[in-house]
Amino acid sequence: MLDRKTEPEIHDFDLLTLPKADCRILPNGVPLYVIDMGDQEVNRIDIMFNAGRYEQNVPLAAEAANAMLREGCRGLTSVDIAEKLDFYGAWLQSSVSYHNSYMTLYSLNRSFGEVLPILESVIYEPMFPEKEFRTYIERSKQRLLVEQEKVQTLVNREFFGQLFGKDHPYGRPVEVEDYDRLTIEDLKIYHRDFYCPEHCKIVISGKVTESMIDRVSDCFGQKRESPVIKSEQKNYPIVRSKEHFRYFEKPGALQSAVRIGMPVISRTHPDYMKLRILNTVLGGYFGSRLMLNIREDKGFTYGISSSVIGLKEDAYLSVSTQTGTEYVQPLIEEVFNEIERLREEKVPEEELKMVKSYLSGELARIFDGPFSICDAYISLIANQLDFEYYDRQFMMVQSITAEELQEVACKYFVRDKFYTSVAGQM
Repeated sequence: MLDRKTEPEIHDFDLLTLPKADCRILPNGVPLYVIDMGDQEVNRIDIMFNAGRYEQNVPLAAEAANAMLREGCRGLTSVDIAEKLDFYGAWLQSSVSYHNSYMTLYSLNRSFGEVLPILESVIYEPMFPEKEFRTYIERSKQRLLVEQEKVQTLVNREFFGQLFGKDHPYGRPVEVEDYDRLTIEDLKIYHRDFYCPEHCKIVISGKVTESMIDRVSDCFGQKRESPVIKSEQKNYPIVRSKEHFRYFEKPGALQSAVRIGMPVISRTHPDYMKLRILNTVLGGYFGSRLMLNIREDKGFTYGISSSVIGLKEDAYLSVSTQTGTEYVQPLIEEVFNEIERLREEKVPEEELKMVKSYLSGELARIFDGPFSICDAYISLIANQLDFEYYDRQFMMVQSITAEELQEVACKYFVRDKFYTSVAGQM
């Protein structure tokens, strides 16, 4: 019998490994990754196309084409699509990143055969109706106008312009005029060039049966008659700004937004995982040094965090927060004080143990359930990483030492390489 008077022992994680997906190839060459897990009769299918904002010839074409897919396809209006999916207890999500576009369908196993052909038609037979397109443009413009009043949006525009240059897809901000120039023809061209089997990968997760896999093959394993037009390979140079500090004045702003960051090594570099662990110490969780110093001790902000983001063409570290105008300068100095501490002092044993426990817990959460594992696979596929990546990450978390972290800090945390952007009232 369970003794409820005695608390269970706390112990370290055993070895965490990413469950292996069953990798198959459909008749038309499309890779299919099957994650058959779970007891519930539910599933999720993700259709990925390796093209995003980076590959578009016209600003906003990638996002608009992706968003408009559900607004009508052959034989179905947007209302028909929504009602049919709702009737079968399914729902559809879409998104676009710098280098990939996604359509994700959640459904019950018993209705999988009814909803999958709808997804096929949405992806491969969109109509891009004029009325819905105009509605999308107007709503998006209004959202952008609202966002442009926020200091967080303004500081992001400045920061990414500093890091990548405003002519690079990573650094180019969206302008209202981009929506005015966008046409339905731009969407059709983007869809024609990239929404095709040659650019497609599929991940299906949940309680997956062989009959469901056969249905996926029927819908997405066939060759498409429309010819694939070879798109021009994009090559945008990254131009770092010579200005390491920028201040964008926003009259009347109640707070100022601050971003501090720098370019860092790519995901494939041997030190990348060590740098991510070091970032966790700096500002990657609630008990981080930035939170304890700048939020808890100094009271300059309600929240501050840092992150290391790996992209296909580059990677960067970023510290982000908002604060009162009078605290901007002391806050910036405290951020650099904490960065310098990591260079000068080893991380104490108890703090390192806490960080290791936190990161191990985060990895365990990633491996908890078929849909979370699906997210992990999608991230690996999108970033062209091997499927042992998370296994190596766990081993690194367990084995890293304070000496290694200090070495990484001294190697990469060089103040002259940091960029700072501030948006708010002077």
